[in-house]
Amino acid sequence: MDEPYRNGHRARLVAGWVLGADLRDSELLSAYTTARQRVLEALSHQFPAYDWEMPWVERRVNPPRGALDPLPLLELGAEEKLHRHWDYAVVLVPNELRPRRRIAVVGVPSSALETAVASTARLGSGEALAERLAALVLHLLGHLFGLEHTAEGPMRPFEEPEEMRVEPFPPEQLEAIRRQLEESTDPRLEEQGRRWGRVAFYWRAFWADPRGIVRDVLGYRPWRMPFALGRLTAAAAISLVYLLLASEPWEVGTSLDLRWLTVGPAAAVLLATVFVFRGQNLGQVGREHGWREQLARTRIVLFGTLLLGLASLWIVLFLVSWGMASVLPRGVFSGWAHTDPDHLRVAAYAAFMATIGVLAASLGGNLEEEDEIKAELLFDEET
Repeated sequence: MDEPYRNGHRARLVAGWVLGADLRDSELLSAYTTARQRVLEALSHQFPAYDWEMPWVERRVNPPRGALDPLPLLELGAEEKLHRHWDYAVVLVPNELRPRRRIAVVGVPSSALETAVASTARLGSGEALAERLAALVLHLLGHLFGLEHTAEGPMRPFEEPEEMRVEPFPPEQLEAIRRQLEESTDPRLEEQGRRWGRVAFYWRAFWADPRGIVRDVLGYRPWRMPFALGRLTAAAAISLVYLLLASEPWEVGTSLDLRWLTVGPAAAVLLATVFVFRGQNLGQVGREHGWREQLARTRIVLFGTLLLGLASLWIVLFLVSWGMASVLPRGVFSGWAHTDPDHLRVAAYAAFMATIGVLAASLGGNLEEEDEIKAELLFDEET
């Protein structure tokens, strides 16, 4: 592979490390330094075409004891990454991380923010700590590079700290990482010296890496997102039950024009997405940094994930409504809807029910805790 040069020099890649706790333990700090050097050596060896840098920044904003929520730490890392013009960031703390689904968590990557959080609370001490931390950071960076779990190499899942050791990325993953790194080192839109309008900037930010954005959106499995948010799903379910038991919705739904079946649901899903996106302040990540391609990309990924999640919810509600209407006795359907239950009328009713359900879900979504919905959209996994 030819070396990627920028302005006559090897392309520079910066993966900054941020200490996110007021840690004074010299032994731990020494282990962190050793681990950082090992990660730098590992990436420089496997990807020598790039000039790797791993600066160290201390943001002693948390006490070194007590469990911490990974979400504020991810946002801290994203702020440092944007402010210092890094490509990736790793936030390091000696604290336990507060899990949302697992019993214990030692790391949380977020490809949307190109940032990861790593905890050393369960990784031991001394030389073993340095080795395990380096292995953990390589695993987290692998997720930021767009990789999934594999049976060998840094992306191998581990259950116990004793299983963690520094390994090279296997050959089949190297090309995927190289493609991601090439995109990371391309000149950013804000570096091109042009004046941009908001729409034009976001349009160009999307087309700068459409494949990567789609990959990130699908990587979050947006079809699972609505069902992980209890209040959002509850609002949709309650509206569906109410509409099923009242006769007026049946009459309205079955009398709608066929054109409404396409335009109405699409408009409702888009409106619900905008409502939740703005209501949960999902567009305010790093808002003080102005025009940044990385920031625009993150917002596009978040919006796209939420859009597909609510579209998936609409499909589920449509199928449930279709099934309920289909199993009802013909006489009951005709009495409530004042029409015969042909396939078109059943589809119109189901689409109406699903559309109202999605709009109700958007109201429920804004009742979710802001951190909960952000975590659902930003966390790649809990490691």
